Amino acid sequence: MSLSPVNHSVAVVTGGARRLGAAISRALATAGYRLVVNYHHSEQAALDLVADLRRGGGHACAVGADVGTTRGVAELFEQTLQTYGRVDLLVANAGSFGRTPLESLSEANWQAMIDGNLRPTFLCTQRFGLHMRDHGGGCIVAMADVAGLRPWSGYLSYNISKAGVISLVQTLAKELAPNVRVNAIAPGPVLFPEGYDPALRQREIDRTLLRREGRPENVAQAVVALASNDYITGVVLPVDGGRLLA
Repeated sequence: MSLSPVNHSVAVVTGGARRLGAAISRALATAGYRLVVNYHHSEQAALDLVADLRRGGGHACAVGADVGTTRGVAELFEQTLQTYGRVDLLVANAGSFGRTPLESLSEANWQAMIDGNLRPTFLCTQRFGLHMRDHGGGCIVAMADVAGLRPWSGYLSYNISKAGVISLVQTLAKELAPNVRVNAIAPGPVLFPEGYDPALRQREIDRTLLRREGRPENVAQAVVALASNDYITGVVLPVDGGRLLA
């Protein structure tokens, strides 16, 4: 693993052990970041990922914490500082996905989606962002979704939770400026959930301008790009193969 000049910087990736989170973790480690891989339920996946990164010459550790709670965020924050003494980049990736049709949407289902997406993003960006602002600066990249920009039918509370992430990012870009940059990635048809209907999957792919499914690495590369460009803030970057324009 070839380390770049940023190899003294520290990155925290919430939900960083699996799927998009794992791809982001690998890309940041390759870019030279010392890495904190946060997990909640995926302990073995996190440990395996960290071991693999270390074998490749990277610096990484795994921290188990529920970032949907204030206590969990505090544990993650404190462990990061105890391990590395600083934090330069937060990737707020942890989130939930699910279909929530209006006709069957209960208050409990609504709250669960908000708690799964908007709440952890807020709690993490608040705690880490204020620290960065007061200790020399930093960068935050949050994971939104194209559904937060163009809502999907049948996913009401998911759409709202991701639209909330977008509004949070844009507001924080103002609140934490000029020391902390805050941006978001809005993936399109990238890494569909397990068991996703093949016909619906193909329909979404056909609606992109590029006519193909994105790869997790496409999202991870976008995270690294936003982290490295110090004149970008308040941006929501679609990584969607042109889906928003189709």
